[in-house]
Amino acid sequence: MSEFVDGPLNTTGDARYDALLRSALDLAGDHDLDQILGRMVHCAADVAGARYAALGIYDESGHVERFVHEGIDAATVERIGSLPEGRGLLREVIVGDGPIRLSDLGADPRSCGFPANHPPMRTFLGVPVGRGARRFGNLYVTEKRDGADFDAEDERLLVTLAAFAAAAIESVMLVAAEERARFDRDVLARVIEAQEAERARVSRDLHDQIGQSLTAVLLGQRLVLDALDPDDPELREARARAAEVRSLAAHALNDVRQLAFELRPIVLDDIGLVAAVQRLTTDLADRHQLELNVDLAGLSDESRLPADIETVVYRIVQESLTNVTRHASAARVRVTVVVTDGRLRAEITDDGTGFEPTPGKRRSLGLTGMVERATLVGGEVNITSAPGAGTTVRLDLPVG
Repeated sequence: MSEFVDGPLNTTGDARYDALLRSALDLAGDHDLDQILGRMVHCAADVAGARYAALGIYDESGHVERFVHEGIDAATVERIGSLPEGRGLLREVIVGDGPIRLSDLGADPRSCGFPANHPPMRTFLGVPVGRGARRFGNLYVTEKRDGADFDAEDERLLVTLAAFAAAAIESVMLVAAEERARFDRDVLARVIEAQEAERARVSRDLHDQIGQSLTAVLLGQRLVLDALDPDDPELREARARAAEVRSLAAHALNDVRQLAFELRPIVLDDIGLVAAVQRLTTDLADRHQLELNVDLAGLSDESRLPADIETVVYRIVQESLTNVTRHASAARVRVTVVVTDGRLRAEITDDGTGFEPTPGKRRSLGLTGMVERATLVGGEVNITSAPGAGTTVRLDLPVG
């Protein structure tokens, strides 16, 4: 345990600096920002021998979003009212190139003065808290206890402490960002899982219930047509109407089966990725008059991949081919899915019109969905294209 935790620091010469380093390093594993800031402020007051110390963190617009202080009791804080707003001298500390050290705070033209009920403060030492061009706020101390001015040694110690404070703040922000990203990934995974489950349910309902009902209608229509005498001229119109109804029912049955397949092909769950991709590509080639070549290597129905990976690969192939049929005006498409050395690589290439990728431009929802799905299973999607040169979608992910 550091001297900072056990009691006041030794305030003589290099011992102050060594104790400051030990105290600051003791905070390295802490991820509670308020606790870190509070301990930093306490340490600043100790090493500088100051009656008051404070650390202000500012948002992007320059307003104080966190303000931690020491030396002013709660009753006085309540009488003062509002916290500092980061104007005047305090703002100068943030935007300045280095520390500001004053013998008389009130005499400086940059000072905005103090609100009512604020204790008097004369000597001042403030340093910016930041890393490189990024500034988080400022750390400052006032009113040296022995009545002297803050000196160069105090400044050196406070600059060092401010560097530790900046590193700690950045570390906490990074941890928070990582936790937020992990939370977002977990939420996205649950959303996609729920979507796939609902698609599977609706697909099976369409296939098993509506599909069977329409099949029954077709059979009934066939019985009606067979029962009508083909040689009776008075039944000719009835046969024609019955044939129209049967044709409508047949088209509806095809539409239902197609919709069920697009929602989630039963073959993907029951047999696997190979059968699902083959069925998908055959269907699209027939419906859109495409020359569609498929190469599947290292895959088989007998040796299946984890269900989540099969779903990701299928959806990315499906979305890529959907984009081809909708936008590419392509005549030839090649789909390659290869598993080797513990990785799966998929490539969907077309000879269509292509497009000019714009750096920084927001992707379409379809392309965004591909990237998100791949990321969830540790993979990545890259898209290359150029006007008149077609488009290639590449997926790379670990499978073993």
